[in-house]
Amino acid sequence: MNNIKVTILGSDGYTCQIPRIKEGMELLGHSLSEVSPDLIYSNDPKGYDKALILKEKYPNAYLIFNFLDIPWHVENIERQTELLVNNYFLKADAVSVISFKVQKDLAKFYDKKIHVIYNPVKDVYFDEKIKKNNMFLYVGRAKDPIKRIKLVHESIIKIPAGLKNIKICGSENPGFGNYVGVISDKDLNKLYNSSKFVLLPSKAEGIGLPMIEGMICGTIPITCSDNLTAKEFSPPEFICEPNAQAIVEKIEELNKKYDSKRSLALEYGAKYKKQFNKKNIATNIIDIFNSK
Repeated sequence: MNNIKVTILGSDGYTCQIPRIKEGMELLGHSLSEVSPDLIYSNDPKGYDKALILKEKYPNAYLIFNFLDIPWHVENIERQTELLVNNYFLKADAVSVISFKVQKDLAKFYDKKIHVIYNPVKDVYFDEKIKKNNMFLYVGRAKDPIKRIKLVHESIIKIPAGLKNIKICGSENPGFGNYVGVISDKDLNKLYNSSKFVLLPSKAEGIGLPMIEGMICGTIPITCSDNLTAKEFSPPEFICEPNAQAIVEKIEELNKKYDSKRSLALEYGAKYKKQFNKKNIATNIIDIFNSK
Protein backbone atom coordinates (compact mmCIF):
# COMPACT_ATOMS: atom_id res chain seq x y z
CA MET A 1 0.00 0.00 0.00
CA ASN A 2 1.47 3.35 -1.05
CA ASN A 3 1.30 6.76 0.62
CA ILE A 4 -0.45 5.88 3.83
CA LYS A 5 -0.87 8.36 6.67
CA VAL A 6 1.24 7.44 9.68
CA THR A 7 1.34 8.78 13.24
CA ILE A 8 4.65 8.13 15.04
CA LEU A 9 4.65 8.68 18.81
CA GLY A 10 7.10 8.37 21.70
CA SER A 11 10.23 10.10 22.98
CA ASP A 12 11.10 12.49 20.17
CA GLY A 13 14.50 14.01 20.96
CA TYR A 14 17.76 13.97 19.03
CA THR A 15 19.11 10.97 20.96
CA CYS A 16 15.82 9.04 20.56
CA GLN A 17 14.60 6.75 17.80
CA ILE A 18 11.52 8.68 16.65
CA PRO A 19 13.29 11.17 14.35
CA ARG A 20 14.92 8.36 12.36
CA ILE A 21 11.72 6.31 12.18
CA LYS A 22 9.89 9.38 10.84
CA GLU A 23 12.64 9.93 8.27
CA GLY A 24 12.35 6.29 7.24
CA MET A 25 8.61 6.61 6.71
CA GLU A 26 9.07 9.70 4.56
CA LEU A 27 11.78 7.97 2.52
CA LEU A 28 9.19 5.27 1.76
CA GLY A 29 6.78 7.93 0.51
CA HIS A 30 4.38 7.89 3.45
CA SER A 31 3.03 11.04 5.08
CA LEU A 32 3.20 11.88 8.79
CA SER A 33 -0.09 13.05 10.25
CA GLU A 34 -2.21 12.81 13.38
CA VAL A 35 -5.38 13.51 11.38
CA SER A 36 -7.20 10.39 10.18
CA PRO A 37 -4.07 8.20 10.24
CA ASP A 38 -4.08 4.74 8.67
CA LEU A 39 -1.39 3.60 11.09
CA ILE A 40 -0.55 4.69 14.65
CA TYR A 41 2.85 3.53 15.89
CA SER A 42 4.11 4.28 19.40
CA ASN A 43 7.77 3.41 19.86
CA ASP A 44 7.78 3.61 23.67
CA PRO A 45 5.45 4.15 26.66
CA LYS A 46 5.66 7.95 26.47
CA GLY A 47 3.40 7.76 23.43
CA TYR A 48 1.01 5.03 24.56
CA ASP A 49 -1.68 7.25 26.10
CA LYS A 50 -1.83 9.59 23.12
CA ALA A 51 -1.93 6.58 20.81
CA LEU A 52 -5.01 5.22 22.60
CA ILE A 53 -6.70 8.62 22.39
CA LEU A 54 -6.08 8.73 18.64
CA LYS A 55 -7.26 5.14 18.24
CA GLU A 56 -10.52 6.03 20.01
CA LYS A 57 -10.94 9.04 17.72
CA TYR A 58 -10.00 7.08 14.58
CA PRO A 59 -11.06 3.48 15.27
CA ASN A 60 -10.14 2.30 11.77
CA ALA A 61 -6.49 3.21 12.33
CA TYR A 62 -4.17 0.26 12.91
CA LEU A 63 -2.43 0.58 16.28
CA ILE A 64 1.04 -0.86 16.97
CA PHE A 65 2.67 -0.57 20.39
CA ASN A 66 6.42 -1.09 20.39
CA PHE A 67 8.14 -2.23 23.58
CA LEU A 68 11.80 -1.56 24.35
CA ASP A 69 12.77 -3.69 27.32
CA ILE A 70 11.85 -5.22 30.68
CA PRO A 71 14.34 -3.81 33.24
CA TRP A 72 14.34 -6.80 35.55
CA HIS A 73 16.39 -4.96 38.19
CA VAL A 74 13.55 -2.47 38.83
CA GLU A 75 11.41 -3.10 41.92
CA ASN A 76 7.95 -4.56 41.18
CA ILE A 77 8.77 -4.80 37.47
CA GLU A 78 6.56 -7.87 37.02
CA ARG A 79 3.53 -5.92 38.22
CA GLN A 80 4.47 -2.90 36.11
CA THR A 81 4.76 -5.10 33.02
CA GLU A 82 1.41 -6.72 33.73
CA LEU A 83 -0.16 -3.26 33.89
CA LEU A 84 1.38 -2.34 30.54
CA VAL A 85 -0.04 -5.49 29.01
CA ASN A 86 -3.54 -5.00 30.44
CA ASN A 87 -3.79 -1.24 29.96
CA TYR A 88 -2.13 -0.96 26.57
CA PHE A 89 -0.98 -4.05 24.70
CA LEU A 90 -4.33 -5.85 24.85
CA LYS A 91 -5.91 -2.77 23.25
CA ALA A 92 -3.46 -2.70 20.33
CA ASP A 93 -3.82 -4.34 16.94
CA ALA A 94 -0.20 -5.51 17.13
CA VAL A 95 2.73 -5.46 19.54
CA SER A 96 6.39 -5.31 18.55
CA VAL A 97 9.71 -5.41 20.43
CA ILE A 98 13.29 -4.48 19.49
CA SER A 99 15.08 -7.83 19.90
CA PHE A 100 14.40 -11.53 20.28
CA LYS A 101 15.63 -11.26 23.86
CA VAL A 102 12.84 -8.78 24.65
CA GLN A 103 10.36 -10.92 22.73
CA LYS A 104 11.20 -13.86 24.99
CA ASP A 105 10.90 -11.70 28.11
CA LEU A 106 7.55 -10.18 27.14
CA ALA A 107 6.12 -13.58 26.21
CA LYS A 108 6.07 -14.36 29.94
CA PHE A 109 3.30 -11.76 30.31
CA TYR A 110 1.69 -11.51 26.86
CA ASP A 111 0.47 -14.64 25.06
CA LYS A 112 -0.34 -13.11 21.65
CA LYS A 113 1.98 -12.69 18.66
CA ILE A 114 4.97 -10.43 19.31
CA HIS A 115 6.74 -8.98 16.26
CA VAL A 116 10.45 -8.15 16.33
CA ILE A 117 11.42 -4.79 14.81
CA TYR A 118 14.89 -3.45 15.56
CA ASN A 119 15.43 0.22 16.33
CA PRO A 120 17.29 2.17 13.64
CA VAL A 121 20.96 3.03 14.01
CA LYS A 122 22.31 6.54 13.71
CA ASP A 123 23.69 7.72 10.38
CA VAL A 124 27.13 6.17 10.84
CA TYR A 125 29.30 4.29 8.36
CA PHE A 126 32.76 2.80 7.95
CA ASP A 127 35.31 5.36 6.77
CA GLU A 128 38.67 3.74 6.02
CA LYS A 129 40.32 7.17 5.74
CA ILE A 130 39.88 7.83 9.48
CA LYS A 131 42.85 6.63 11.51
CA LYS A 132 42.52 4.72 14.77
CA ASN A 133 43.93 7.41 17.08
CA ASN A 134 41.72 6.74 20.12
CA MET A 135 41.74 3.59 22.22
CA PHE A 136 38.39 3.48 24.05
CA LEU A 137 34.90 4.88 23.54
CA TYR A 138 31.77 4.74 25.70
CA VAL A 139 28.38 5.81 24.29
CA GLY A 140 25.26 5.92 26.44
CA ARG A 141 23.69 6.94 29.74
CA ALA A 142 26.43 7.04 32.35
CA LYS A 143 24.15 7.25 35.41
CA ASP A 144 21.93 4.28 34.59
CA PRO A 145 23.12 1.52 37.00
CA ILE A 146 22.28 -1.19 34.47
CA LYS A 147 24.92 0.31 32.12
CA ARG A 148 27.67 -0.34 34.71
CA ILE A 149 29.83 2.67 33.87
CA LYS A 150 31.71 1.91 37.11
CA LEU A 151 32.93 -1.28 35.47
CA VAL A 152 34.32 0.80 32.59
CA HIS A 153 36.26 2.91 35.09
CA GLU A 154 37.50 -0.12 37.06
CA SER A 155 38.75 -1.67 33.83
CA ILE A 156 40.58 1.22 32.21
CA ILE A 157 42.43 2.25 35.37
CA LYS A 158 44.14 -1.14 35.11
CA ILE A 159 45.46 -0.14 31.68
CA PRO A 160 48.41 2.28 31.37
CA ALA A 161 47.09 5.74 30.35
CA GLY A 162 43.61 4.24 30.15
CA LEU A 163 41.92 7.30 31.68
CA LYS A 164 43.59 9.54 29.11
CA ASN A 165 42.51 7.33 26.24
CA ILE A 166 38.76 7.01 26.68
CA LYS A 167 36.16 9.33 25.20
CA ILE A 168 32.66 9.30 26.68
CA CYS A 169 29.65 10.37 24.66
CA GLY A 170 26.14 10.91 26.05
CA SER A 171 23.89 13.17 28.08
CA GLU A 172 25.53 12.33 31.44
CA ASN A 173 29.10 13.01 32.56
CA PRO A 174 30.52 10.13 34.63
CA GLY A 175 33.33 12.29 35.98
CA PHE A 176 36.28 10.58 34.34
CA GLY A 177 37.84 10.32 30.91
CA ASN A 178 37.34 12.79 28.07
CA TYR A 179 33.64 13.65 28.21
CA VAL A 180 32.35 15.06 24.90
CA GLY A 181 28.61 15.24 25.68
CA VAL A 182 25.88 14.74 23.10
CA ILE A 183 27.30 15.14 19.60
CA SER A 184 26.07 15.11 16.01
CA ASP A 185 25.86 11.93 13.96
CA LYS A 186 28.76 13.25 11.88
CA ASP A 187 31.00 13.66 14.92
CA LEU A 188 29.83 10.38 16.42
CA ASN A 189 30.74 8.67 13.16
CA LYS A 190 34.27 10.07 13.49
CA LEU A 191 34.50 8.85 17.08
CA TYR A 192 33.40 5.32 16.22
CA ASN A 193 35.78 5.11 13.26
CA SER A 194 38.75 6.53 15.18
CA SER A 195 38.30 4.31 18.28
CA LYS A 196 39.70 0.81 18.61
CA PHE A 197 37.18 -0.42 21.20
CA VAL A 198 33.72 0.64 22.34
CA LEU A 199 33.14 -0.50 25.93
CA LEU A 200 29.59 -1.68 26.67
CA PRO A 201 29.57 -3.64 29.93
CA SER A 202 25.79 -3.29 30.46
CA LYS A 203 24.08 -5.98 32.47
CA ALA A 204 21.13 -5.88 30.11
CA GLU A 205 20.00 -4.04 26.99
CA GLY A 206 16.90 -4.02 24.86
CA ILE A 207 19.28 -3.99 21.91
CA GLY A 208 22.45 -1.95 22.61
CA LEU A 209 22.79 0.20 19.49
CA PRO A 210 26.37 1.40 20.25
CA MET A 211 27.43 -2.23 19.88
CA ILE A 212 25.81 -2.35 16.44
CA GLU A 213 27.00 1.12 15.39
CA GLY A 214 30.52 0.34 16.55
CA MET A 215 30.76 -2.75 14.35
CA ILE A 216 29.35 -0.82 11.39
CA CYS A 217 32.29 1.57 11.78
CA GLY A 218 34.91 -1.11 12.33
CA THR A 219 35.17 -0.63 16.09
CA ILE A 220 35.28 -3.72 18.29
CA PRO A 221 32.60 -3.76 21.02
CA ILE A 222 33.54 -5.28 24.36
CA THR A 223 30.40 -6.67 25.99
CA CYS A 224 29.59 -8.92 28.95
CA SER A 225 28.27 -12.46 29.08
CA ASP A 226 25.27 -11.65 31.30
CA ASN A 227 23.91 -9.30 28.60
CA LEU A 228 21.74 -11.58 26.46
CA THR A 229 21.40 -9.12 23.58
CA ALA A 230 25.18 -9.07 23.28
CA LYS A 231 24.96 -12.80 22.62
CA GLU A 232 22.20 -12.12 20.07
CA PHE A 233 24.19 -9.63 17.99
CA SER A 234 27.90 -9.86 18.81
CA PRO A 235 30.53 -12.45 17.83
CA PRO A 236 31.44 -14.60 20.86
CA GLU A 237 35.03 -13.39 20.55
CA PHE A 238 33.99 -9.93 21.75
CA ILE A 239 32.19 -11.11 24.91
CA CYS A 240 33.76 -11.62 28.33
CA GLU A 241 32.81 -12.11 31.97
CA PRO A 242 31.42 -9.02 33.76
CA ASN A 243 34.46 -8.04 35.80
CA ALA A 244 37.31 -5.60 35.29
CA GLN A 245 40.08 -8.18 35.01
CA ALA A 246 38.17 -10.16 32.37
CA ILE A 247 37.59 -6.98 30.36
CA VAL A 248 41.29 -6.06 30.52
CA GLU A 249 42.29 -9.56 29.45
CA LYS A 250 39.77 -9.48 26.59
CA ILE A 251 41.20 -6.16 25.36
CA GLU A 252 44.74 -7.57 25.50
CA GLU A 253 43.64 -10.72 23.67
CA LEU A 254 41.89 -8.78 20.89
CA ASN A 255 44.75 -6.30 20.56
CA LYS A 256 47.12 -9.12 19.62
CA LYS A 257 44.95 -9.95 16.58
CA TYR A 258 43.36 -6.56 16.10
CA ASP A 259 43.30 -6.42 12.30
CA SER A 260 41.58 -9.78 11.90
CA LYS A 261 39.13 -9.10 14.73
CA ARG A 262 38.35 -5.68 13.29
CA SER A 263 37.58 -7.41 9.99
CA LEU A 264 35.17 -9.66 11.87
CA ALA A 265 33.46 -6.60 13.38
CA LEU A 266 33.14 -5.07 9.91
CA GLU A 267 31.67 -8.30 8.56
CA TYR A 268 28.92 -8.18 11.16
CA GLY A 269 28.60 -4.42 10.72
CA ALA A 270 28.01 -4.65 6.97
CA LYS A 271 25.02 -6.89 7.64
CA TYR A 272 23.69 -4.64 10.40
CA LYS A 273 24.15 -1.49 8.29
CA LYS A 274 21.40 -2.80 6.00
CA GLN A 275 19.31 -4.51 8.66
CA PHE A 276 19.16 -1.52 11.04
CA ASN A 277 18.88 1.41 8.64
CA LYS A 278 15.90 3.72 9.13
CA LYS A 279 14.25 2.93 5.81
CA ASN A 280 14.38 -0.80 6.48
CA ILE A 281 12.99 -0.35 10.01
CA ALA A 282 10.12 1.73 8.61
CA THR A 283 9.50 -1.01 6.03
CA ASN A 284 9.27 -3.60 8.81
CA ILE A 285 6.64 -1.49 10.59
CA ILE A 286 4.63 -1.10 7.39
CA ASP A 287 4.86 -4.85 6.78
CA ILE A 288 3.01 -5.47 10.05
CA PHE A 289 0.35 -2.98 8.93
CA ASN A 290 0.04 -4.68 5.53
CA SER A 291 -0.29 -8.13 7.09
CA LYS A 292 -3.39 -7.21 9.08
